[in-house]
Amino acid sequence: MSLVLPLRLLAYVNKKFFVVDPRTRNIPHYDIISYRWGEKTAKYDCNIDGVKWDVEIPRQKLDDIKRLMKDSGTQYLWADCVCINQADETEKASEIARMYEYYKSARRCHILIDMVEVWNPQDIVDDLKFIDHLLFHMGSAALASEARLTPNLIKRLSMWADEKAWGFDLDKSVARSAAIEVGLLNCYATRVGHVRSLFHNLYFSRVWTFQEMLLGKNITMWGINDREISCIGELETWMDLATDSKDKAYKLGAWIQQSRVLPTASVNAILRIIDEDKLSLTRLQIQVAGISCARTDIVNGGAGWWYGNHQGISNIFAAVSIRPRECGSRADIFRGLLGVFSGLFSPEEIAKEMTGDDMEKISFAFYKQLSLKTGRAWTKLAISSGQRARWDWIPVTTNPGRLMTTDCFAGVVNLGRLKKEGLAKTMAMTGLLGSPRKYMRIQLIKGTGDFRFIFKGCNCGRSIKTGLFSSEPIPKYDEHPRNIVRDETGGVLVQCATILGSIMDPGTDPIAYRKRMLDKLCPSWRISDPNAKPTGWIDRCVSGTFWGNNNNLQFLRAHNMSMNYRMVDITGCESRLHNESTENINCQVNVSCGCTIVAPFSLIFEAITAMEGSFLGDTAATLDNDNRIVLRDGLGLVQVGDIGRAFNLIAFQGDVDAHRSYADGCRSTKVDKLVFARLPWPKGRALVREEFKHDITDVMKDYGYVQTGGTGNLLISRGHPIDDYRIVGVCIDEYIPNKKGHQSVTIR
Repeated sequence: MSLVLPLRLLAYVNKKFFVVDPRTRNIPHYDIISYRWGEKTAKYDCNIDGVKWDVEIPRQKLDDIKRLMKDSGTQYLWADCVCINQADETEKASEIARMYEYYKSARRCHILIDMVEVWNPQDIVDDLKFIDHLLFHMGSAALASEARLTPNLIKRLSMWADEKAWGFDLDKSVARSAAIEVGLLNCYATRVGHVRSLFHNLYFSRVWTFQEMLLGKNITMWGINDREISCIGELETWMDLATDSKDKAYKLGAWIQQSRVLPTASVNAILRIIDEDKLSLTRLQIQVAGISCARTDIVNGGAGWWYGNHQGISNIFAAVSIRPRECGSRADIFRGLLGVFSGLFSPEEIAKEMTGDDMEKISFAFYKQLSLKTGRAWTKLAISSGQRARWDWIPVTTNPGRLMTTDCFAGVVNLGRLKKEGLAKTMAMTGLLGSPRKYMRIQLIKGTGDFRFIFKGCNCGRSIKTGLFSSEPIPKYDEHPRNIVRDETGGVLVQCATILGSIMDPGTDPIAYRKRMLDKLCPSWRISDPNAKPTGWIDRCVSGTFWGNNNNLQFLRAHNMSMNYRMVDITGCESRLHNESTENINCQVNVSCGCTIVAPFSLIFEAITAMEGSFLGDTAATLDNDNRIVLRDGLGLVQVGDIGRAFNLIAFQGDVDAHRSYADGCRSTKVDKLVFARLPWPKGRALVREEFKHDITDVMKDYGYVQTGGTGNLLISRGHPIDDYRIVGVCIDEYIPNKKGHQSVTIR
């Protein structure tokens, strides 16, 4: 594209900084910068000629930008803090509409990142190659002395073993006792830790920087702190390092297993840490692959790349939400993507439709415009409420009390072809067999951020049959929480997951269920002994106990039990369902039998996604053949602003009284006998809002579901054969029996 000059540029000429209108000068090229503002300050005069308004950027950050211009030899730079009058909404709207042109016209894009320690990426590249070289030459040997390595390699290993700071997440003495070369472990952990740490930098937590990474060309990264500023390489190099780090985790784990026939406890502790690395590095590799693929789509398609690239659009939403990103104002959640979707809104439309705090208005305008411009109906996997005359398939976005994050883009789907007057045409499975009936209520409530699990079985305080004419009381619910600390945490988590499985997905294999759920939740907690979280901890932590034997679990009577745990040493979860937006949200679950559960949002919704037959599958995020991200974890099912709202699980198949019937059996069956389900468990399940109803007057209603190609299925209904369908919920089960099969439907 031809050179597009911005309204203003920051100049550094003759050792003087000033802002200039480049259209009045013969400026052949300019650079552009991407950076994180930090907290805005009180407005002040920046003393830069040409800036006729007060700025809000922190003084230190403005000084950092100046340092970068000096060190990089940049004469002309576009920096939004002084090249846009941030107080002028009309000017901002005009400039937002031109982000694509600015970033594509710039000769080079500089990413400026605050770093405590500035690393040289070439050192990381060299050390990862060093690890490859060692693993190849050491073969099945565990120590360098056994592998006949060159003196230079042995010296380098010795430096990592004895001189460098220890970086492997296990006490060094324990690692030595495993008889595995500690220099190799330290080199691996340190360098992989640097790569992971870079992508965890706050720079990668912002909406605007996501857009700038996609649009910038010849992207050079700079690390800066109060001591130094240094070029740390190209963005593409770091994205390659993310993939290379995953490669080393798999190779190192395979090498350790190959060199041991009978692994010791310390070897297993090392392997457990490497297994955790594999999970986190796989997520990182998926994230950077999605970004790289988006850059390719944009480069090849130009400004209008998104008009016909529907898979590319889906990848943008997946890539921006796989790690929830923030911004300084609500509207910027959507405005921060308008450079990627160049031409979606005119400056006048941005000023009118995309400004303010009304997220319902802004969200509706965004999805409506995207649909109109592409001819496809873009919506999201969410449980909508409220009705419009048309466009009702666009979900209602609540206005949360706190700033939103980009997880609001989780589960965005291409519903089908857009028709006139805001109707969507698509294929759906229709004529679902059975009538939808509610059997479980889930309410989002405000939490405190701690990891609590409260379960009260419906039979607590009642009696259980012990003989022909005898019974004994079932213990009452204990209202005083028990603190679960450090090494107990794993076993208790497995117990909680088993209880969840028996209530949320009864009739399935409880051991397989809890493994699916906990693998997806991927919790982390503090331990005092490596044996407290061994390899395969989900099974090992309860091995030898009642909870570890499938035969024993046939006698599990969850309806007669209660739990009240506070897991004080859980530090977080790798699941995307556990993030800054959801960590202070709990769910209160009320089952039709009377059982109640209160637990973190992430735990309850992972429990839903782990149900047997769930469309959300066993993997939260995957890549397609072109490295576009496909998310299947249910993050978009509800919104942060839904706190206080309630949802219901409904079932088309089975019997919604099955929980109540089984609970009766848990009391009336002798303690040494198996309890059998007398009624079929609920199947054909979906999640709907509490106001959903289906009663005797709705006999003409027809239900169906739209298959969206991997992200999830949308539940639809219509009241009469001549009516259009409406989206009323989200299916839990991938397949629900039906009598009409695939039909072309219209959704309003």
